[in-house]
Amino acid sequence: MRLDLPYLYYYLIFTFGLLFLILAFIPKLEIKKLFWFGLLWGSGLDFLVEYIYHFVHLTKYQHMAPFNIGVLPLWTILAWTPAVMLFIYFLPQQRERYIYWIYVIMWSTFISFVAMILRQLDILVFINGGPWIWFIGSFIFLSLMTKHYRSLEASNRPSS
Repeated sequence: MRLDLPYLYYYLIFTFGLLFLILAFIPKLEIKKLFWFGLLWGSGLDFLVEYIYHFVHLTKYQHMAPFNIGVLPLWTILAWTPAVMLFIYFLPQQRERYIYWIYVIMWSTFISFVAMILRQLDILVFINGGPWIWFIGSFIFLSLMTKHYRSLEASNRPSS
């Protein structure tokens, strides 16, 4: 089903949809705590990885003017900040490792579905590969991000 909206609207719906989700589900104090982590690991890493994907001819974005940063759309880069904040906020705290891995696989699958939707909207073009690139990249990225976040949390806990 194609809505035939201007491409800018698709970017805005994606970005502001994620912003709505963090405002609806994450308490204000947690948003303040998670924002910089989300900006670094979400938008910062997405910017770097998407540039690498572009230069090794894996992906290419289309229809992104006037809000683009070189070869990348600004709105998708900004959308990863709230996405990371949501991922970290709902990160399972159970001791069972399989719950954590199921959570990471579910998020990686969701991220690859976003790639498929962007491809269907003719915003993202896979030159070599497909949405599985995003699945593998996000699986690695989410695992490393979780490890970093948990190490920061452990170092911020007061020792008794």
